[in-house]
Amino acid sequence: MVMRRRAFQAASSFPRRRNPSTVAKFSSSAAVRESSPANLTLSEKLKSAEASISRPLVRASEEMIRRTKLEAASVLRKVQDTISASATTEKNSGFKPENWKDDWGTDKLAPSKKDTKSSSKLASRPPPPHFKPPKKGKKKNPSVSYPRKIEGLIEPQVEPVLQDVPPTSEHKPVATLKHGLERVLFNPGVHWLRDPRSRVYNLTPYLEEIPDVTDFAFERLPPFIKSSRDEDLYNLAKREGRMFAGSTSSLSGMLCHAYFLLSEHKHVDTSSLSHRFIREEKDFTPGQRMASTVMFNYNDGVYSIDSQSEDDGKNILTWLGTLLEKFLTMSKEEFGTYLRSSPTPALPDDGIREAYRYASSEKFVMRSQLDGVDKRLPGTGVFDIKTRASVSIRMDRLNFQEGSGYMIKSAQGLYESFEREYYDLIRSAFLKYGFQVRIGNMDGVIVAYHNTKRLFGFQYVSLDEMDQRLFSPEAGTGDQVFQKCVGLLEGIAPEIVNCFPKQSVIATWECPEDSRELYVFVTPANFTPTDKEPNPPMRKLIIRAQNFLDDSPVNGSRAIAKCHILPWTVHWALTHSSEDPSDIADSYRAVMDRKFRANLIPTGVSMEELPQFWASLNFDNGPPEPVQSPEEFDFAKFRAPGGSIEALRQLSRDGKMHLKALQQQDEGRNKVVLGEPFDITDSEVESYQAKEERGPSSWTAEEESAAFESKESAETKNEGKP
Repeated sequence: MVMRRRAFQAASSFPRRRNPSTVAKFSSSAAVRESSPANLTLSEKLKSAEASISRPLVRASEEMIRRTKLEAASVLRKVQDTISASATTEKNSGFKPENWKDDWGTDKLAPSKKDTKSSSKLASRPPPPHFKPPKKGKKKNPSVSYPRKIEGLIEPQVEPVLQDVPPTSEHKPVATLKHGLERVLFNPGVHWLRDPRSRVYNLTPYLEEIPDVTDFAFERLPPFIKSSRDEDLYNLAKREGRMFAGSTSSLSGMLCHAYFLLSEHKHVDTSSLSHRFIREEKDFTPGQRMASTVMFNYNDGVYSIDSQSEDDGKNILTWLGTLLEKFLTMSKEEFGTYLRSSPTPALPDDGIREAYRYASSEKFVMRSQLDGVDKRLPGTGVFDIKTRASVSIRMDRLNFQEGSGYMIKSAQGLYESFEREYYDLIRSAFLKYGFQVRIGNMDGVIVAYHNTKRLFGFQYVSLDEMDQRLFSPEAGTGDQVFQKCVGLLEGIAPEIVNCFPKQSVIATWECPEDSRELYVFVTPANFTPTDKEPNPPMRKLIIRAQNFLDDSPVNGSRAIAKCHILPWTVHWALTHSSEDPSDIADSYRAVMDRKFRANLIPTGVSMEELPQFWASLNFDNGPPEPVQSPEEFDFAKFRAPGGSIEALRQLSRDGKMHLKALQQQDEGRNKVVLGEPFDITDSEVESYQAKEERGPSSWTAEEESAAFESKESAETKNEGKP
């Protein structure tokens, strides 16, 4: 306690430091109180107060300046003392600065002469067995000593990138939709073929069941003409002085990879979908990103481009697309003449070509087949017909027998809905559709949703709608994207054919995911292997691009989003790779590995039965294919399904039972078609209401199965009865 009290007294003996402003305020107020007699005027009072306030402030400022000068003088003296002390020490130490020398002097790290003998012994030692010494003689120059590099600009363009070219021969008129389908063209959204709630048909019931693909006589139709076999396309390229010619099927794949490079893998817009798809992927599907392989067929200065694909004949969707196109544009009577079961075959082909549109760019002549037309649509009124199989078929093509049970039951939902199919369209097909529509100068596409056995509904998607989902809601953005992609294609194509001049070449395009480079692998199409050169030579082209908005570099997404406001320019550069041929071959194998898609073994087929099953896939009823032996058959192309595919297969099995229950519910009812007269009896209404009270929508899978089994047992008992 004594020490604390002494410390407090000592501390209180020091004068307390106050804030100058506080002191000034206190002093000024006291001065005003002391010298403020009542007889002073207001101005005199103010002057007296001002003088009282300023005097303490001036004294405080002068004191602070004096202390600062003293501290600065003290610091300066210390610095001078330190400098003088160091100078004296350096003088007494005998230190001398090194003079400038003209040479490096002796190398103290150089090996001594004593080590010369040991190094000569090491030099005479033979190389290790795993190291191959270089061969003596003249070295051969590599095929590519120095990489070739070209570059260019794709500047904004006001006029369309494609101009119509009149054909050289007569064409058939463009087909029109039948069965009342034209109403789909002028009403946005999906049109149910049959309303799932009321069971009323919005279109003719004739469209509900798809004819068996093996019953359609494809040989009675004019065959598809590849670009390399199209004489009109070749003659147009010669007449127009264009170096390249191709169709939508062969050009769209290359244009897609050009877009991936320019857009820097911009995501699609799925904001129009329901909340169920908020967390779903928004990039393009692996199938859309798959490498595209085409052949440049050389003929007298013109390269006709064909797409290269494997096992198209084994894909049921390839054949079904042709069948459904005729199914939707022919009357019931005319379509029946193309069925093998029809007693009246179709008339022989008159030799007139199908309807095409030919258009030219700076270096290309492009061809597009025209599927349908309706003059009431904007522009040319032409549209494309696209058939869209359900997810169960697309992901599991060989299992189409079981997958055909998959049902579309609702408008929205992650599965078994039109929304799911539309979501997949955005990510896997809209980009290709958009390029094809622009090449054909069309207005849009009509999509037919099916499961290979039944049609569920239809939807018309305009080109503007596809542009909104892919690029931007601003008008004209899609046209600029198309112009940039065609410009990049025209810059790359001459370099492809110059790799091996005046001969046909095969080119594989890929812009890998999250890569800012586009790779094109080029190899001769007609190569004869020899002992010295067993594999064909291959070149690798590397393409890079930089987007500019009004001369400012930007990324691809921003360039596309703002190109309607600012001029969009693309600077591209192409380099011939100088990598070792073995490294180029390794890169190409990696691309083909990413492109490979194994076929999933269908339900009920064992590994031993695969050769027989594969040979039986004969959708055009052509000559039977011989069954390969287990030693010849390539089992590596097949694999067992995973968990997600098994889930789709279960949905297909459940959907088949659901359909059978619906068919049982419809027994005894007349089919009601919207817009047509109908007559429903009282007993039919009562029966329908009773079934609706406990309809299949509320049944469990076991109840549906039990209901169908009871129906099958009843049919079995009645077999043979009149």
